[in-house]
Amino acid sequence: MDFRHLTYFIAVAERLSFSKAAEELHVAQPAISQQIRALESKLGVQLFDRVGKRVSLTDAGRALLPHARQILAAVEAAENEIRERTRLTRGTASLGAPPTVSTHLLPDQLTRFKRKYPGLEVTLRESGTETLLHLIEVGQLDLAIVAADRLPDMVESASFMEEEYMLAVSAQHPLSRAGRKSVRLSDLSAEAFILFPEGYRLREVTLTACRRAGFEPKVALDGGAMQSALEFVAAGLGVALMPELALEGRQDIHALGISDQTLHRSLGLVWRKGHYLSPAARALREFIIAKE
Repeated sequence: MDFRHLTYFIAVAERLSFSKAAEELHVAQPAISQQIRALESKLGVQLFDRVGKRVSLTDAGRALLPHARQILAAVEAAENEIRERTRLTRGTASLGAPPTVSTHLLPDQLTRFKRKYPGLEVTLRESGTETLLHLIEVGQLDLAIVAADRLPDMVESASFMEEEYMLAVSAQHPLSRAGRKSVRLSDLSAEAFILFPEGYRLREVTLTACRRAGFEPKVALDGGAMQSALEFVAAGLGVALMPELALEGRQDIHALGISDQTLHRSLGLVWRKGHYLSPAARALREFIIAKE
């Protein structure tokens, strides 16, 4: 049974006329008759009684009619939805990002995306680079913004942004009160550091930078996410290496550059190589890359 069989069957059943069905469908009447016979042969039943020019449905035909209408309606609905998604009037895309990006950059960008594509929905997941890359790999995210210094082979990427890592201290910290603009990391061995959770690239950056400076950092808080870390720094309970973006607008935190090491992060937009992206996800990818 194919859709053409059902289309021809419904046309004859609704008009009770092979000639009128043929006229409506713009096909020759013998073609209609041939398709109906093929359908009857496939089902092993007679669908129409034909007495002269009069046509009527058999019991089997009456039983098939609502199912045939339901099948074709479902096919039409599927075709319409696919067309809508292709035209970007419907669809969903998933995006992952670190907290600093989702807090400071994405609200404005996603608002502009929604304005351009009001029918599309974006789901957002906040996490660290390692977690986001895993979600991309297992197909739970379409796109993610991650640290781009060591990307696995399973992803493709486009540049998103670059920024410096700064030392964040309380506004009441002696370095802040002294009006310092930068500091040598090697001079901070006595400070207590706030470390980010496993899965955040910033944890590795902090540990590596301190060890390069010749010391193992003392830990004030281990495993706090970005907002917790900011509040601990502001309260004077520790210092932390943080991306410059995270410190925007904080009057209770003082940011210092690192003068004896070059510490910066490159962020990239990634997606799984060879993986199908829906039209909505492709639209979001191009929108972010173009920085519209």
